[in-house]
Amino acid sequence: MTTENPIDTEEVAKMLGVAPRTVIRLVERGEIPGFKVGDVWRFYRKDIQQYIDEQMRGRTRKGP
Repeated sequence: MTTENPIDTEEVAKMLGVAPRTVIRLVERGEIPGFKVGDVWRFYRKDIQQYIDEQMRGRTRKGP
């Protein structure tokens, strides 16, 4: 169990530079990890940073 405080959709949207609705689509498609508390999505910053890092590594790869 982590002691990290979860962040909300707005904060994730700022980290990714996208609209909050895009964050919802990403989590619903399983591209980023998140969990719901009632009707509100929550995320761990480390998971979102890992997603960003993976996306950046994918961009810098060359070849098939």
